[in-house]
Amino acid sequence: MNKKASFILAIVFLSQWALAQRTVADSLAALLPTLSDGNEKIEVLNQLVKLHLNSDLGKARDYASQAERLSRKTGNRLALASAFKDIGVIHLIASNFDSSRYYNQLARREYEALMKNSGQEDRSKILEGYAGTLSNTGNWYYYQSALDSAVYYHQQSVEFSDQHGIGKPKAISQSTLAYIYQDQSQYEKAIAMHFDALHTFEKLENQDGISRSYQGIGEVYCEYLNKCELAIDYYRKALKIKKELGSERGMAYVFRLLGGAYEDMSVTDSAHYYYSITVQLAEKLNDKRLLIDGYSALASIAKTIGLPNEECIEINRKYIQVAQEIGRLDGILTGYSNLGRIYADAKDPERAIDYNNKAIVLADSLKDYDILQDLYFREYAIFRNQLHDTAKALLALEAYLVNHDSVTNAERFRAVEDISTKYETEKKEATIAKQQEALQQGRVRFWLITGILGIALAAGALLFRLARKLRKRNEEKEFLIKEIHHRVKNNLQVLSSLLHLQSRHIKDEMALDAVREGQNRVEAMSLIHQKLYMGDNLAAVEMRDYLHNLGDTLLDSFGMEDGPVQIIYHLEPMRLDVDTAIHLGLIINELVTNSLKYAFPDGRSGQVEISLWKNDSGKLNLTVADNGVGKAGAQSSKSSTSFGASLVEMLSKKLKGKPVVSHENGYATLIEFGVFKEA
Repeated sequence: MNKKASFILAIVFLSQWALAQRTVADSLAALLPTLSDGNEKIEVLNQLVKLHLNSDLGKARDYASQAERLSRKTGNRLALASAFKDIGVIHLIASNFDSSRYYNQLARREYEALMKNSGQEDRSKILEGYAGTLSNTGNWYYYQSALDSAVYYHQQSVEFSDQHGIGKPKAISQSTLAYIYQDQSQYEKAIAMHFDALHTFEKLENQDGISRSYQGIGEVYCEYLNKCELAIDYYRKALKIKKELGSERGMAYVFRLLGGAYEDMSVTDSAHYYYSITVQLAEKLNDKRLLIDGYSALASIAKTIGLPNEECIEINRKYIQVAQEIGRLDGILTGYSNLGRIYADAKDPERAIDYNNKAIVLADSLKDYDILQDLYFREYAIFRNQLHDTAKALLALEAYLVNHDSVTNAERFRAVEDISTKYETEKKEATIAKQQEALQQGRVRFWLITGILGIALAAGALLFRLARKLRKRNEEKEFLIKEIHHRVKNNLQVLSSLLHLQSRHIKDEMALDAVREGQNRVEAMSLIHQKLYMGDNLAAVEMRDYLHNLGDTLLDSFGMEDGPVQIIYHLEPMRLDVDTAIHLGLIINELVTNSLKYAFPDGRSGQVEISLWKNDSGKLNLTVADNGVGKAGAQSSKSSTSFGASLVEMLSKKLKGKPVVSHENGYATLIEFGVFKEA
């Protein structure tokens, strides 16, 4: 279910029809003790329930219980039905789903009995109340993610309201239907239904409903039409009305939406501001659903805006705590995974592994295999790079590969089964078509014309099926190509791990350097295949992203990720084909490795610059330069560098290029390539 939509729902379909000014609530509360037990007191209690739904659920529950008891005492069945309905709504807001359904069913039975036996005096209230129970039943199914049942009951509420000329339940159900259509990815239906609800609310002059429609319209514009600036205008209109009504819960939901819009626009400071206000109001209102959504949003941008690790950790711990309180396993899983990543980034591998393992257990129980693969790979990286436990790293890598293979094999089996079934069906359909054609030849002219039309339709259907089958095969080929890149990448990672393991047992420095350089070359090629299977273009590599990752990998391999040496990038945006990218990656790997090894002895600080651009003549230019000690100041390394230089020379020649070396201000290599392929 869409998160933003689900958190608007508490207002969209649970709000009632009262003016939410605190002065009115205070006046009614002061009036209550002066009234005798009777219909007037029941009406005041009902108004107090409605006034507190969006601000204080505890008080709303107390007033509804008083209304229930007084209705029983006085024998007022209409008031009793209304009290049952209100209590059901309160339980739904508080996520007490069993109690919510129980009280809503009680209310519905009371209204059904009243419709059979009542006169005309209270007819409109009875009809409106019954339509409200249909709407609330739809809400209950919505919270259980049973969207088809939710649509059914809200449509029943709209139809019932139209039949009997009542507007309030109709508007609420129209608004909720719009959100359900959003969750079903039926965006045209959603925006149309939001405007239908807005028009109904405007006819009723209901400001709270108008504000909710503004929220819904804004959400469709931002989330699905990528028009977040326009959405913010609608959100601000909604917020203005919420402030006028004094609805803190309504304001909190709009703040959450504003934060989401600014996050989508990458204005993270504003997003953090609105998310923080959302959390503050949710804590004040004790709204667990809104609170978990607020913490989830804060957790998603905490690292992006550079919050300290301690603050990021505290946000995720509160996120987990609230998720545990309301039984949201997906929230607990996300919180554990976030903490594992934070501790891994902070170089605290023991805690990182602890939270990562908790997340693995939950992901496995929820059968969330995509997250499970990420968790296994993170565990592999922690054991390998931080704990230097090769055995456990390989076990984690094996778990990652087994999990991936089990998922892909199941998908392949289902795909083969589907293709076989379709093939057999098409054979039978073709046979039937031929038999029908033979029969048609012996009929009179009328039936002959009819048969020709039938054959034309059958041919059209067959062409459609063939086109669909061809499209399916192309999709399968694309999947297999991605799978090949994925397997190659995994095999290269295993090879890299084996080289790393072997290096731990080598004492000779020259041999150790050779193995480590081999490992870096394998990593450079592995990154290429990773970009291919994770990207949207199977034949092209986006060079800026790839070279940034390659540079980070090389710094990490030399233990310089937080050291005095930095890599500076001057890269034009370009996509190159696989062969060109692999050659360039290996060349840059050799040149950067040479700089990191020899240009900055004894902890000297400095920079390595990587520049990649196309000149005016359309040729590709590469420069790798450092401001280190230069060739004269570097330690002798003939055996190692001679192989690297030969490799650079050979790879450059394949791209019709020749390295040119400069010794000014350090060491630089410039290569102009005459042959390369963009994709």
